[in-house]
Amino acid sequence: MQEFRNAKHIALVIRQLGGRSGGAERIYCELANILIDSGYRVTCLHFDTKDTPPFYPINPKAELINLYGKAKTKKQRRAVIAQRLPFVTAEVKNQAQWDERNDFFLSQLRDYFQLVKPALAISLMPPANTVTLLAAAGTDVKIVATNHNVPKEDYESPYRWDPNPIDRGLRLKALDNAAAIHVLFPSFSEWFPPHLRTRVIAIPNYISQEFANQQPKEQRDRLILAVGRLAEVKNYIALIRAWATLANEFPKWKVIIYGTGPQLRDLKAEIMQRGVENSVRLAGHRSDLGGEYARAAIFCHPAHFEGFGLSPAEALSMGVPVVSYADCPGVNQFVKDGFNGIAVQRSEENGLAKALRRLMADQHYREGLSKNAPESVSEFTLERYRQNWIGLIEKLTVGAN
Repeated sequence: MQEFRNAKHIALVIRQLGGRSGGAERIYCELANILIDSGYRVTCLHFDTKDTPPFYPINPKAELINLYGKAKTKKQRRAVIAQRLPFVTAEVKNQAQWDERNDFFLSQLRDYFQLVKPALAISLMPPANTVTLLAAAGTDVKIVATNHNVPKEDYESPYRWDPNPIDRGLRLKALDNAAAIHVLFPSFSEWFPPHLRTRVIAIPNYISQEFANQQPKEQRDRLILAVGRLAEVKNYIALIRAWATLANEFPKWKVIIYGTGPQLRDLKAEIMQRGVENSVRLAGHRSDLGGEYARAAIFCHPAHFEGFGLSPAEALSMGVPVVSYADCPGVNQFVKDGFNGIAVQRSEENGLAKALRRLMADQHYREGLSKNAPESVSEFTLERYRQNWIGLIEKLTVGAN
């Protein structure tokens, strides 16, 4: 650590890291690399039951610490007993369950903050945010709590993260301890209570440079592309159903959906039921998508909501017009109807199919949208992302080492 003697020490905290290939885990690893390349000392803290290495590469200069341990704190031991008591109230049981799940992680973080005293800690996503903010309370360590989805979904939905009502209540209350609250778009700040809004800062994600180095095909294939996790929130069922009404009308066109996830079986069944197995392909996971964006004529992203719709942003950077829903946050910030794509009203009957039909039938219109697409996402660069994070870190750590 000699080379970091005079460098500011930044701790990055995430709940689980080992072997996980999600978007937040990628951002965590890439942010660590960006900060190290910018001259900071970085410690990566996580809480994994197994010592599986990170899926994404992390600079070897980063200090990687797994805070997991099999021992139980006194509070955890009391929590185990409390749950076995007869006639225990639901509130007491919920609190005991929360303590059993979180107190070791919390106590390990608190010990680390008190002993090491990093200049700043950045936590990623609510499962880490809440525990990190509670652990730092009473210490001098400042915390930036990051949010990688729509705040309403992260803080109100009983279906995201821990369904325990104690956890859902603490997610918002713990933000009172945050030095800053990171969101992906400025409009997301409007969800937070007034007393927190002055601490909310928007730093969007960035589009990888690999797509800037990819040359789009001069003559695009008759291909509708979709990329994302095969989960209900992405709503690929809607794409398959819309395509089923169009397939006979456009026999030379194909639909390819890249991704894996829990809805794979349901999507396969839907394809067979609709009789479009010859024109729709579920292509699984693929890391090098530049060539697919380069040849696709249309990108369809029918998601219900996004934090930052990275795949439609990547598509636009490659000149692919996007069809999405007008009310989809995390996408409607950059997909503009009639400029770089078609924003479908979710209430419109057969709206998705109508939008796809218009683009497939009108090459001139499609090419006009394509020309506008790259400029519409030009602000989402790695350099701007780096500068935004360094600006925030320096603002919060004036005078720190």
